[in-house]
Amino acid sequence: MLLNFVAKYKKDLENIALSVRILGMDAVLKAKSGHVGLPLGGAEIGTLLYFAVMQHSAENPNWIDRDRFILSAGHGSMLQYSLLHMANYPISKEEIVEFRQLNSLTPGHPEYGHTIGIECTTGPLGQGISHAVGMAVAERMLAARFNTENNELIDHRTFVLAGDGCLMEGVSSEACSLAGHLKLNRLITLYDANNITIDGTIDISFSENVQKRYEAYGWNVLLADGNDFESLAKAMEQALIFSKMPNGETGPTIIICKGVPGKGSPKWEGKPKIHGNPMTAEDVVDAKRHLGIENVEPFYIPQECYDSAKNLREIGSQKYQIWEKQLSKTLHFWESNEPEKLKLWQQHFNKELTIEFTDQVLNAAKGNMATRVSSGKALCELAALNPQLVGGSADLAGSNLTTLPNTTFINRKDFSGRNIHFGVREHGMAAICNGISLHGGFQAYCATFAVFSDYMRPSIRLAALMKLPTIFILTHDSYAVGEDGPTHQPIEHAAALRAIPDLLVYRPGDALETYLAWEKAVNTKNKPTALLLTRQDLTNLDHFLTIPRESILVKESLDKGAYIVKDFGGNSGIKAIIVASGSEVSLAIETANLLEKETFQSLNQNNLTLSIRVVSCIAPQILIENPVTLNKLIPKEIPTLAIEAGSTQSWGEIVGRDGAIFGMKSFGASAPAKVLAEHFGFEKNKFSNFILNHLQLRR
Repeated sequence: MLLNFVAKYKKDLENIALSVRILGMDAVLKAKSGHVGLPLGGAEIGTLLYFAVMQHSAENPNWIDRDRFILSAGHGSMLQYSLLHMANYPISKEEIVEFRQLNSLTPGHPEYGHTIGIECTTGPLGQGISHAVGMAVAERMLAARFNTENNELIDHRTFVLAGDGCLMEGVSSEACSLAGHLKLNRLITLYDANNITIDGTIDISFSENVQKRYEAYGWNVLLADGNDFESLAKAMEQALIFSKMPNGETGPTIIICKGVPGKGSPKWEGKPKIHGNPMTAEDVVDAKRHLGIENVEPFYIPQECYDSAKNLREIGSQKYQIWEKQLSKTLHFWESNEPEKLKLWQQHFNKELTIEFTDQVLNAAKGNMATRVSSGKALCELAALNPQLVGGSADLAGSNLTTLPNTTFINRKDFSGRNIHFGVREHGMAAICNGISLHGGFQAYCATFAVFSDYMRPSIRLAALMKLPTIFILTHDSYAVGEDGPTHQPIEHAAALRAIPDLLVYRPGDALETYLAWEKAVNTKNKPTALLLTRQDLTNLDHFLTIPRESILVKESLDKGAYIVKDFGGNSGIKAIIVASGSEVSLAIETANLLEKETFQSLNQNNLTLSIRVVSCIAPQILIENPVTLNKLIPKEIPTLAIEAGSTQSWGEIVGRDGAIFGMKSFGASAPAKVLAEHFGFEKNKFSNFILNHLQLRR
């Protein structure tokens, strides 16, 4: 069928591919930077997808059942911008003229949320194809919930265009391995095997057999000429047949497209330099004439190219209209016959869905337990109310406590569950969860030990850049990991995560703080959240206080970064403030209570007393961004000390130049947690001496 379409409309497809080449050359030339090799070499691949294969709609770009296209080789962004322009998405020629310029809709790499029609921010190689795996997972999970034998409301594909660099990056290996294991047959990747990277031909560093590698993953492997519409259509027709088979019968498909980078430029096609260097004005003119264009004026597109695009758009637009009628009929049927199914659909696609704990649940969140334990309890409570929550752990579910009850783990034949076995694939896991969140209908969470957040960092950063609500659960957050030793004990990780813009990083100090941090995370629609959680049991903070905290106070602290957990005592002596997060909040309160019971002396005075305020700082990076709250909680004139079982780098702006920070400047060690607490000084007697030395007092 696709071959017949290509035969019938080949001239239209060729005209569109010609326009893609022209716009790509001219935009990169004007910007004096960019990657023109892919717009030239991938023009046939992109044109076939957008104008002959994919179901999509420029007028309804967020259509739930649309096919997704991910340009994993994001450096070739002008390929996608040109296709979106020709497909009538809101990218005008003026925007293409402003390629790579400030505030244009055509930045150097595709940016999700910035340009309509871009499904995923790409550029860091390997990330796009890995995010696409998550989209393919989400499609199958939604289909399992809403499709019936006679009504496939969810039935779309995820298409990827990836290059040699994408397949070299390790993250793609992790994600593609899991995609093959789950037999995600609606995932179709077109591998632009053009044999070049920036440094030269790929044989200088890459000699593996990609076909055998992907066959070993469980993928279908097809071959095509990347610059020939008939060859591409033949392979794609087979890939689409694979995609229509029932769950578990076959895997994803990769089409190895042997193409020519820079196709159309008589001077540069096939040469490595075309990958990332602008052509000269003379080169562009020569290429246009070689392609049969007489008018070589910059950004001139023959009218027949626009006519061809309009003709094929009108044919493709019928797909949305058919689906929209199907949706309307289905929703009406559910309303009358299956109201619970209608409610579930509305919950899955309600972007404003808000879930809050009842007072009864929060009042019960008072026990002495590790915050990873209270996190697991909070997650299960929220998931029972919010069907959007799905996820899992990188082979650490029993330690991270992320398995949801009353549901199953997805598998290649049954995607109706909500739990996911990611295997030991932290980086792939994070990217896949981003893809699930990008797809729509779900909010994904994933988990591992905090020290392994380093493996996830590029994907966490992209989640923040794309403003995705992905939740990253990072347990075993300090030296208290204990006997596993320094390789498993995070030191610099909290500070490193807090440095990522638009990533909410919470390190709660007890069960109540953990519950409310979870509540905040699931209700935050435009930022990812990282939860730093303990392995060891923590005492309920109210145990140390004369007046129990109000949950509203703790809840407000999530927006402001901190709150007063213990205020100045009754002593009229020297005032000091201790700021702490996580497991050190209880230590700070214990130390403050100890010091307020004693008297001290300085060089000039005896019988001095201390009055100490303790601030629980669940998110120091947020507190710094709220100067009014910071100055209210921590007046500059009062000596301030911070304590955290990790790097001191998060706390300098809070304590000021005259303050002091009790933290770690070395890696951990292998020993029981209590022994390490004594060794590193995280106990009240050693911390109290640190405070007294800073205040120049002695017992």
